[in-house]
Amino acid sequence: MTVMRIKGSVQEITSDITIAEAATSCGIRPDAYIFLIGGKPVPMDTQVPEEGEVCAVRVASGG
Repeated sequence: MTVMRIKGSVQEITSDITIAEAATSCGIRPDAYIFLIGGKPVPMDTQVPEEGEVCAVRVASGG
């Protein structure tokens, strides 16, 4: 089972999609987050791992 952690909540995701698709299915905008697997940032087009955890960290910007 693979999960995505978003703002303290955990949602189960499937492993046959990209991280961007998984984020969208969880109801978040992928371009507003950095995604980590094993504590390391990964591109949004990365395939979701079969087992493990993807962490979504909100990005804040502005001026």
